Amino acid sequence: MRIARNRRGIVLAAIGLLAPCAGTPLLQAAEPAKPNILLIYTDDHGWADLGAQGVDKDIRTPNLDQLTRDGVRCFRGYVSAPQCVPSRAGVITGRYQERFGLEDNTRGPLPLTEVTLPQRLKRAGYISGQVGKWHLSGEGTEDAVSQRGHLPPNMGFDEYFCGAMRHYDASHDLQGHPLPHPPVAVIDNRFRVVVQTQAALSFLERRAAGPVQPWFLYLAWFAPHVPLESPEPWFSKTPGNLPKERRQALAMIAAMDDGLGRIRAKLHEMGQENNTLIFAISDNGAPLHPGAWDGSLNLPLVGEKGMLTDGGVRTPFVVAWPGTLPAGKVYDWPVFNLDVAATAVALAGLPHDEKLDGVNLLPYLTGANQTAPHDYLFWRWRSQASVLEYPWKLIHLGNKESYLFDVTRPEGELKNLIQEHPDITARLDAKLKTWCATLQPPGPPIPDNKADDSFYAVHVDQTEDHAQYPPHGDKPNYPATQASTRTKVSSAAGSVQGWLCRNGTLAVKDGALVLIPAGQAQPFLTFNGLNIPGPVTVVLHVRAKQGAKSSFSWRTKATPDFVPENVSAFDWPTSTDWQELKAQLPLGDALIHLRINPGKGSTGLAIQSIELRGKDTPPRRWRFDSDKPSQETPAP
Repeated sequence: MRIARNRRGIVLAAIGLLAPCAGTPLLQAAEPAKPNILLIYTDDHGWADLGAQGVDKDIRTPNLDQLTRDGVRCFRGYVSAPQCVPSRAGVITGRYQERFGLEDNTRGPLPLTEVTLPQRLKRAGYISGQVGKWHLSGEGTEDAVSQRGHLPPNMGFDEYFCGAMRHYDASHDLQGHPLPHPPVAVIDNRFRVVVQTQAALSFLERRAAGPVQPWFLYLAWFAPHVPLESPEPWFSKTPGNLPKERRQALAMIAAMDDGLGRIRAKLHEMGQENNTLIFAISDNGAPLHPGAWDGSLNLPLVGEKGMLTDGGVRTPFVVAWPGTLPAGKVYDWPVFNLDVAATAVALAGLPHDEKLDGVNLLPYLTGANQTAPHDYLFWRWRSQASVLEYPWKLIHLGNKESYLFDVTRPEGELKNLIQEHPDITARLDAKLKTWCATLQPPGPPIPDNKADDSFYAVHVDQTEDHAQYPPHGDKPNYPATQASTRTKVSSAAGSVQGWLCRNGTLAVKDGALVLIPAGQAQPFLTFNGLNIPGPVTVVLHVRAKQGAKSSFSWRTKATPDFVPENVSAFDWPTSTDWQELKAQLPLGDALIHLRINPGKGSTGLAIQSIELRGKDTPPRRWRFDSDKPSQETPAP
């Protein structure tokens, strides 16, 4: 680990009781200690990838499986969004994130006016810490000052080691020493799960050494989200016959599992193992479409990240508190990530706040309350809106299609029952409309999104090709090879010849690739999975109704995350004629991920071709012509 210049600028939730110091006489009956709270989110971690689910024999999660034996496995655990930013906003506030306008990844940052869980717990005397991925600062915006203003210290956290991988903003180093004038930029090139586990253990060490005070720790492991890695010693223990992506995901999940084992051992050492409530949840389901698969699986659920079917919003969800919750129980009623905050607030002895949308789960999981925790669960995301009144689930897909599913039936979300049950459909539709009217902005979701349409065509309607997908729904086979996936990348939802558009969609029109904005955020192009030795020259043929100052940003093998240093500006010309742009990316090792970021105010963007020229290697070219097959040069 090295510390750079100062820069201002799975959920596992553990709740433990602090034991009195050994040898301290109790002169009078003490009030019950307030519980500590440890909250951890895994990232793009599919429902199947918990060994105790019994879905896939290749997954090895002995510590998570032990957690299910020590507590409750929530069979129907849901999260409030099928995407990272809104799901994290929901869990850290305990509120439907659509209530404050943070509906998808383009809507950040988390408003400073929202009350977070650490801010609530501070009123009860808690000290709070954050470790790992944050993603609530408006990442991707051009306002760096604003991003720093939304980091954990501005959201109620006293201590933090904040970052997804390699680059972190920290208040303390990993040895537990406070850093001067935080936040301080820290660089650690080790495997991210190892670093984040060490930072969590360092926080616990400080609590064990310091004065008795209740604490809250939010640990957000950045795995198995891409970019995938092959960390040892875990990767070599995975089955060699599996696709590389699957092996990498298994290795990264195993690393988190080992981290959980170390954390539970530390809690035992601190005398808090039997006074600890642990929630284990992922932020959303795994992405499955070609070019985005992170190696994780949602089997047997239908759908993937980005969908309101169960494959997108139903995740691993374990709750354990030895000695308080029953051991080895499977709980079937739906529970929600928003319940974490409501449960923590109740256990901290704080008064109930009607603004919280979750419930205290303890009486339900202990059996003291035999009713369902929730009458309804709601979602609105991009062009989709949904309501679950167990077992009935209604989904609206823009203004095109509606689906009614019985999620308990074997065919689940593959059989639309909307014609058979018009009365149920009408009742749920009325509930959903009433809820949507309370959101910001109020009303139904946007009427159309091509990526969403493709998701449902593949997974639900099964009218689009799914041959290159990993196992999903009732599709048992892996894609043959990564190379075969590359030959059909155009079947990926929203992609053209492997290029994806964020904050918008792509279309091929009049022999050009056209970027179509999907909201207020500026769309950009991205291509992952490259391996082009540097320096790399980018050659574009482009035009625009209105050009603007634009940029390239990239990741390399040596720097596998996006950092401010890996940005190169260029002018996107205003012209009705094709213009050639040429720029050299100043990188010394292999390019693995490129983004093309049109500037604010640019409109009518079109690209005729893209060429990437690396050192001592054939160039890779993409020509966008609706009348011709892909001209992408195969990767070396």
